[in-house]
Amino acid sequence: MTRARGLLWIAVASLRADRRGALVNAAAACLGAAALVFFLALGLGVSRAAQRMFPADARLVEVVPGAVALGGVLGGGKLDADAAARLAALPGVAAVYPRVSLRVPVAAPGPPNGLAYNWPPGMVLQIPVVGVAPELVAADVKPGLAFADPGPGSDKPIPVMLSRRLLEIYDKTIAPAWGVRRLPPGLSVVGLQLPVKIGFSIVPQKTEDRVYEARLELVGLSDRVPIYMLAMPLATVRRLHGEYGKADQGYTQVSVLARRPGDVPAVTAAVRRMGFSVDEGERATAERVGTVVVVTTGALVFLAVAMCALAALAIAQSLSASVRGRTREIAVLEALGASPRDVRRIVLAEGAIVGLAGGIAGALLAALLAALADRAALSLLPDFPFRPDTFFALPGWLAALGVAVPAVAAVLGALAPAAAAARVDPARTLS
Repeated sequence: MTRARGLLWIAVASLRADRRGALVNAAAACLGAAALVFFLALGLGVSRAAQRMFPADARLVEVVPGAVALGGVLGGGKLDADAAARLAALPGVAAVYPRVSLRVPVAAPGPPNGLAYNWPPGMVLQIPVVGVAPELVAADVKPGLAFADPGPGSDKPIPVMLSRRLLEIYDKTIAPAWGVRRLPPGLSVVGLQLPVKIGFSIVPQKTEDRVYEARLELVGLSDRVPIYMLAMPLATVRRLHGEYGKADQGYTQVSVLARRPGDVPAVTAAVRRMGFSVDEGERATAERVGTVVVVTTGALVFLAVAMCALAALAIAQSLSASVRGRTREIAVLEALGASPRDVRRIVLAEGAIVGLAGGIAGALLAALLAALADRAALSLLPDFPFRPDTFFALPGWLAALGVAVPAVAAVLGALAPAAAAARVDPARTLS
């Protein structure tokens, strides 16, 4: 331990003797580390923002009727209970959840209770509704509330669910367009009730012969609800279709839940072989965005690693020159009892110290640049939906990586100079 401490003291003393060279080498390592941390943090932050914008479930496959029906020759055609059973029997499928679009018009002539200040006077809102299986969104229902059909003639409100992203779109797009106030920060809209007229349509000649008033109660927010529709229990949609004499047209869509994300490609291929189509919508968008982020981040990280490699070469050249200039000092050390291994360790320690110092400075510089970039982005970019508070993600492992990579690169760059220093012959040098 004492010997190692002495060798480290010698390495530090050597760096102090050549402050200018040590600072130049540390600056090179700092730039490489800063680029590495900055670009990786940007890639992680943008990827996180994309996941918020397109929260595609990695295990869900959205099945819709085929664009071309072949009369059931391939088993496709209408999405009904039999088709859902065949889908459920596919290898790798854990469950299926049917969806049915409501074909009875629903309109809101007034605001939800407690939000009258945000409702434009005289506005009637037509509401698109889809019926979903309660099991699909069960995890997103607020405790104490239920997502189940209240039944015919019940005075209970009809439970509904919204996409949680719709609130962001309302605050950033709809509210400014309508000239109304945004939802107050921290306000929970779950539990609000909205008076509606079932059977009423703002489209001429689309209102049903029977129109009655009801109430909708928001029981939860879910990423499994379409962003442009309100979700009701599937049983409620079927009941309303029966009340208004709407013919059964099968399911609009069936959500197939794979057992594992790795089963999705096989399930998708099997669904298409059955004659159905797959609505990849947001999944495809999320995958495209993810691919762009990964490729761009990979290219920038490659550039940062190349900068670290150049820093290693600069350190190697600087230490080689330093070793040539300190030949007599190295010979004296060996004459006083230092072994070639000790000399090698001293030079490698010099490289490690320079790399560590540059890495720490680079990680701090990257964090500072990320904070400045966030501040500039927030002041220059408009307040669009899903705009993140930060475009960077700086987990602890990333800072450690930013310190470790230039340190390792510096040690690798010091290998050749260390080997050269260990080969110094004290007898020949001092003679």
